[in-house]
Amino acid sequence: MDVASSSDPVSDRTAPDPSGPPRTGRRGLLARTGPGRATSLPTITATVAASAAVVVCLALSAWLAVAVLRQIDGLSDSKSDNLQWSLSQAQVEFDRFRLALEQARHDPAAVTELRQTFNIFYARVSIVERGNVFRSMAGDPAFVGPRAEVRAFLDDNVDLFDGPDEELLAAVPDLIPRAEAVGEDVRAFSLAALQAFARLSDERRASVLRLLGWLAAVLMATIVALGMLAVSHFRLFRLAERRADEVETAGVRMRTIVQTSPHAIVVTDDVGRIREFNPAAERILGNDRAEALKRDIVDLLVPPSERARARLGPFAFLSEHRRPARGERNFEIDLQDNAGRRFAAELAIDRASADRPIYVAHIRDISRRKRAEEELMQARDQALAGERAKSEFLAVMSHEMRTPLNGLLGTIQLLNDHRMTERQAGLLARMKGSGELLLGLVNDVLDLAKYEAGMMKADRKPFSLERLMQGVVDTAAPMARSNGNALDWSWTGPAPTHALGDARRLRQVLLNLVGNAIKFTRNGSVELEAEYINATEVEFRVIDTGIGIAEADLERIFHDFETLDSSYAREAGGTGLGLGISRRLMRLMGGEIGAESGPGEGSLFWVRLPLEPVEARPGAGQTRDGAAGCEDKRLLDVLLVEDNEANRFIVREMLALEGHRVVEAENGRDGVETAALRRFDVIVMDVSMPVMDGTEATRRIRAGNQASCDVPILALTAHALPEELARFREAGMTACMSKPIDRDLLLQTLQELARGDLPDDTLDAGPSDTGADRLPRLPLLDEALLSVFLSRVPQDQAERLMARFLDETEAEVLALAEAGLAPADLGALAHRCAGSCGTYGAEAMRAALKRIVAGVKLDSPPDEAELAALVPLWRDTRAAITARLRDRMAEA
Repeated sequence: MDVASSSDPVSDRTAPDPSGPPRTGRRGLLARTGPGRATSLPTITATVAASAAVVVCLALSAWLAVAVLRQIDGLSDSKSDNLQWSLSQAQVEFDRFRLALEQARHDPAAVTELRQTFNIFYARVSIVERGNVFRSMAGDPAFVGPRAEVRAFLDDNVDLFDGPDEELLAAVPDLIPRAEAVGEDVRAFSLAALQAFARLSDERRASVLRLLGWLAAVLMATIVALGMLAVSHFRLFRLAERRADEVETAGVRMRTIVQTSPHAIVVTDDVGRIREFNPAAERILGNDRAEALKRDIVDLLVPPSERARARLGPFAFLSEHRRPARGERNFEIDLQDNAGRRFAAELAIDRASADRPIYVAHIRDISRRKRAEEELMQARDQALAGERAKSEFLAVMSHEMRTPLNGLLGTIQLLNDHRMTERQAGLLARMKGSGELLLGLVNDVLDLAKYEAGMMKADRKPFSLERLMQGVVDTAAPMARSNGNALDWSWTGPAPTHALGDARRLRQVLLNLVGNAIKFTRNGSVELEAEYINATEVEFRVIDTGIGIAEADLERIFHDFETLDSSYAREAGGTGLGLGISRRLMRLMGGEIGAESGPGEGSLFWVRLPLEPVEARPGAGQTRDGAAGCEDKRLLDVLLVEDNEANRFIVREMLALEGHRVVEAENGRDGVETAALRRFDVIVMDVSMPVMDGTEATRRIRAGNQASCDVPILALTAHALPEELARFREAGMTACMSKPIDRDLLLQTLQELARGDLPDDTLDAGPSDTGADRLPRLPLLDEALLSVFLSRVPQDQAERLMARFLDETEAEVLALAEAGLAPADLGALAHRCAGSCGTYGAEAMRAALKRIVAGVKLDSPPDEAELAALVPLWRDTRAAITARLRDRMAEA
């Protein structure tokens, strides 16, 4: 198999231009080589630049060499030598001329020598005048003046010396004084010419030296360019070697890929004859390679009855000898193997335009996937049919049940208009409560059916904004204190007392945001703010000083199952569904949700939704002192399930003083048995108990068909994380209160539960802890709570209970400080001890113990130092409680 040819279709199929021909040949190979191409371009550019530099340097060298030769030739010219000799002999010849004049005056026979010396002197002067020196000194006064005198002397007497001897001899006496006068001029211009010649020679030598210097520089540049050219050629040589290695490696790799591919790979020529057949093709199609070679691909793969349609359809490009278009390269088709078995296949094919074009086809057997898809479609249809049937059944039954319930509740309301005895009114109220509770259950079932059908709608009911925000803060306050955070809420601008909206879903959203803020903040602050940004739209803001969120993650955190990788996130955990559910609820209520944050800068989550202000409902002004709504109070039958004797006594006394009837159970199992024997108006259930905890006891009460299976259940806990409220709700608890128990709020909540005012799926009766609970530094004692206890409990009983509390807590604190308990036992002991401390107002001790409980729940148990710090804190707390008891005894 041709490796280069087989590899080309892979790259052609991913080429950006689907219509253009694939790149082939060595040029295409270099173009497809990623890193190699990046390195070859600079190398080729350097080679071209070096070659151009060599050519330029050689041209400059030739030009400079010619210039140097010319200068040297000028310096070595015979005219220059004759001129210099003539200048040096000018004075000598003139002196000989003067001597010849003297001899001719005395001896007429010397006239011939006189004429000869004149001609020689004349020639010397002419040579000087024709030389370069004369031209360069044309403007020099030191030369021009003397030369003119000499030339005038020669020109004036040239005819005389060319004439007869008699005339020449007759003029000799006159020529002698004139010759003497001209002698100084001869000397002057000869010296000036010699000086100019010397200067000109120096300039020529300097010029030659400069030319030689440039020539040397150009030669050095030529050598450097030649070196660069050699290096570039060497790099090109190495690059070619690497390319050859890469091509060989790519060929080996491609052969390995083809041979080991789980998909059938079939290579054909331009007319569809098979040229290559890999082992997977032999396995899938059942043909030997030797048998498949040279056969037509359509005849080999397609069943006989469908070959003609295949040649005109998906394989039309073969007969047209072209590259398949983008939409023709991937398709599904029914094929037939050598044994006649037909199967569904996915085929990907493309053409490589080389010297001899080829087609490369990848074939995958998808018959199993097709069968699985058919089975899934059938299962989906069955599931959808079942869901539709279930939804229709729930909707029909819910509507059918609401009709008689509405009639029943309407009749009860009519009966309230008639005069009845107290016994009858109580029974009627109980019937009304049970009917409303059943109606709430039916409505919930109908809501579930609507949600599954995409028809859920938000409620629009009046509710107290202040109570909603306070309830959110009260519910999340224990977790905030365990993380060392300050938690509070505030309202910006004028705050209406009530608004029209879906309080239950809004509270769920705010609890989610506040809980997230607390989980990702340590020793900081969390603030819940609210503000009417226009007449009907409210913006809630949850601001924390925690670890913050990167800007790139602000949208991602609202996706389902999204959690961010951070140190706090790993400690906090979570499924990552809360914010996704919150966004759905906000959309359901017609609002929106968003976030603003940065790493290390804290976070701000905001919620905007329309909430129309309304007037307060009658009876909605109930406060913690219970001043309002007193006419609605009635005596209740209460089942109190609490393992701690002191806590049972406190709650029993609080209820008994108001006239309520209380039956006690010491653990969850006793509570389940007692609730099955008779019907109570309300059950107060502690969460953490031995034998059976409160959640399990609630499940068993709800699961049975006994007397109190549907009565409201109020959960009591020293500390509940926001995530645990969902677990309480799932178990069947109606509401939740945090310890220490506030008497007025307890009484108010029990009345509301008995009347059915609180929905059974809402746990929003959590009390507001004292203001000090929301501060980072807490006082040792909650003076208000301790004063209530001491004022309402007889002195002898208070002293006995206090003594027992101090002794038991002392032993529990010492056991905690030993740091030898398992995390589960540590959390249970700290939880029990925190409940007792909250009952008797040991606020700082309770907060420290709740932080330990929270740490155990978050898989971050306290260290030895934190446990050891409980001992001095307890000693200070015990001293403060003892001092407070002494003060009371002194007052008594």
